[in-house]
Amino acid sequence: MKLFVLLTALLIGLSGLSAQEFFVEVKVQAPEIQTNDRQVFTQLEQVIRDLINNRAWTEDTWEQAERIRGSLVFTLRSYDQGTGQMSGNLQVSFARPVYGTDYNSTTFTYQDPDVRFRYRPNEIVEFQPNQFNDLASLVGFYAYLALGLDEASFDAEGRASLQSALQVAQTAQASGAGGGWDRFASTRNRFWLIDDLLNPANEAFLQAWYRYHREGLDRLANVATQSQAKQAIASAILSVKPIHTRQPNIYLLRWFFDAKSVELQQVYSGGPQVPLQELIEALQVMDASNASKYLKMGTTR
Repeated sequence: MKLFVLLTALLIGLSGLSAQEFFVEVKVQAPEIQTNDRQVFTQLEQVIRDLINNRAWTEDTWEQAERIRGSLVFTLRSYDQGTGQMSGNLQVSFARPVYGTDYNSTTFTYQDPDVRFRYRPNEIVEFQPNQFNDLASLVGFYAYLALGLDEASFDAEGRASLQSALQVAQTAQASGAGGGWDRFASTRNRFWLIDDLLNPANEAFLQAWYRYHREGLDRLANVATQSQAKQAIASAILSVKPIHTRQPNIYLLRWFFDAKSVELQQVYSGGPQVPLQELIEALQVMDASNASKYLKMGTTR
């Protein structure tokens, strides 16, 4: 009887664990497309949702509370019913849970302006790391990117999932895929997103990324470590100044501040006061579009 109770308790405990890493909302909208076959967009939405949420992307076991939250919103501009070819843009957003809180910190937000893929009704879409499939590879790339950013926020040397994202991008290029996969088409596309992250010249970014999240955000819930956490976040931001100095228009910092600007203001809006003048001045230079907002953080908090 004791063995039965023990096994039952174990199974109940394991039921709260899952190999799946994501809880991502997916929406496919096509307001400009004239077609009688709108069911195809509903099916596509479910296919993408199942692919990212139900596939095990890593060998790790994830608790429900550890899952990466996010959204993928496809806005399609064209659809060829005969070939199944679709094109449009994709709004991507991912967030990471913060230790000791019910808060999810945005890790990545990006509008991909050039998505192209083929999908036919009732078609099965499977992701294979070493094979290019325009739709599956698109989803796989962003899944690995999100996993990589999450991994790097917990492990200062964690690069495995980012390398997987790079492999997807390289496979796409080797297959001749253009658009958002083409390094020469734009300086702000999928190729440059992953290339910037893994470029050794930008190593300071991933080190700062770890300190910002693990030594900063994850320690804010504890009153005893709030001051040190705020200082760690400020130090992390200041440490990427050389990247901006070397390459002021690098998209790596643009999407970072798109994801973090509001959060930074919230972090320093109350609680223990720490010196912020140097941080504010750096933010005004590196994130000029939000310069006026950072002034509201004050100079002595």
